[in-house]
Amino acid sequence: MKKIIYCLVILGITLTGCNPNEDIYNDLDSVEKPGFDFIQAEETYTFTSEDYALYETELNGEEYFESQDQADQIIPDFLADKYPVWGEGSLVTVGYNLFDETELEIMSTTETLSNLSEIDSYLGSNYETADNGTFVELTYNADILSYALSGDDYETIGNALSSSYPEAAESAARFGNFDRRPSNSAYWSDDMLLEGFNELLGSEYSIGQVVAVTFAIYDGGTNFSESFTIQYNGYGFSKLDADASGTTATEYALTGTDYETIATDLSATYPGPAENLGRFGSFDVRSTSDNYWSDAMILEALNIILPTATEGDVYAVTYDIYNGSSGIETMTLLFSSGAYIANATIVEVTAVVAKNDGDWEFPYVFTDKNFDTFGFRFPNFGSSDIYILDIFLEELFPYAQEGDVAMVQYDYFSGGTSTKYGHSIFDGENWNLTPDVIETRFQYGFEDGEWLPDNTINYTLTSSDIALISNAFIDIYPGPADNVGFFGSFDRRSGSDNYWDDDMLLEVANVLLDAKNPSAQEGQKYVLNFVVYTGSTGIESKSVIKTDGVWVAN
Repeated sequence: MKKIIYCLVILGITLTGCNPNEDIYNDLDSVEKPGFDFIQAEETYTFTSEDYALYETELNGEEYFESQDQADQIIPDFLADKYPVWGEGSLVTVGYNLFDETELEIMSTTETLSNLSEIDSYLGSNYETADNGTFVELTYNADILSYALSGDDYETIGNALSSSYPEAAESAARFGNFDRRPSNSAYWSDDMLLEGFNELLGSEYSIGQVVAVTFAIYDGGTNFSESFTIQYNGYGFSKLDADASGTTATEYALTGTDYETIATDLSATYPGPAENLGRFGSFDVRSTSDNYWSDAMILEALNIILPTATEGDVYAVTYDIYNGSSGIETMTLLFSSGAYIANATIVEVTAVVAKNDGDWEFPYVFTDKNFDTFGFRFPNFGSSDIYILDIFLEELFPYAQEGDVAMVQYDYFSGGTSTKYGHSIFDGENWNLTPDVIETRFQYGFEDGEWLPDNTINYTLTSSDIALISNAFIDIYPGPADNVGFFGSFDRRSGSDNYWDDDMLLEVANVLLDAKNPSAQEGQKYVLNFVVYTGSTGIESKSVIKTDGVWVAN
């Protein structure tokens, strides 16, 4: 969702605010009156119901514009009728209703982002112009961890879900697997499995972490195990359509002899952990235990028993652990320079994130389970029941404060089902989903005899901008770049060795704006305000417009 309000700085002219008497001006035809002077003025105006009614045909009787393009077609004509004697340099900021359905921005990177913190850092640097309310579908690489369910895990999940799915829960706890036969009363669906993983692992991983969960199944055939690639989004796990196999790895499972060999070889280095390993045949991974094996210690142990391999070979090593109960873990190792090193499997992930109060987060995604709880026949909202979304948020966020915003993703039916993205705002008592029709405003200016949409952004350079410019030009214009970095002002004295001429400042504008707003549309305008030195310090402004992909003087 984009709520952008643009401002224009007009230098060297005086703007006189006035409110003309329409009864007089409507009788004037200034074009036909020789010597009549147009008024130069600035005004803020908001469309009324009567104004929308003037364009009932174009707007299909609605009190909003279908698009910004439609607004830009109608509003100039409206302003020409409303302000017939306003002339060159006049400005009107118009408030109006706009249909502004939130749509996904699509981005991708080959960088490895392992959790939400790293996603936030990446988007903060590469999409800093995003407004709050922006949703991005980001494709990136992620480290993937592995977790294999142990016997006790099935019992834990069975106990947690016994009231929801009694037969399936009892079967899992009893047999140590999940029945995957759809026709069986003990059947575990994908959604049920995700509920189980939430109960078991919900507090074990950071937000955004991707995990490959391996579990035992019974399908009446020859399949005995299955694996889900799941991601924790802060509310629970979601299943990803991602290949968790990664690089082809040689599988190796430690044997009793391997544990004995490790225990013997490391008895002097880690006496307690080694003795415990030799006795029980598992690595104690409880960090509070005197027999604790860290990941680095386990890596050292695995290097003792794994065979010498060829440079670049990958091994997936499975071993027994004890973390309060027995379990199995897998460590992926790469053979490099004569030794095995930790080598996390990398998978390509596509996830939706949203910007909220300056930070990126995962939206709450309404699930089939939610819609079942609402008593819906189909897993989607419609115009008659969308209000339930806000009621649900009261339970999801019981300690919300006034002004809090919840980002949401849900399916919606209106002649067909589509996925919608939006945000709801808490007013202190209730949540209120922001409608697709928003109140917005945009500036229009009178230029060359007509009213035109004016998208000028007024921007004042910051200290970080000056540092960026100084670093970018230090090899091109050493003196001027060093000087501006030191003093924070552009030397505009033509006889100075540190002089910045107009062409150089235009180069600065291109470097700066390409960094600040790389996705700026063709025709976007900026007025850049910056400190200059001309014998004394002052402020100078330069107007630029994006033309054929570059910023040129406007």
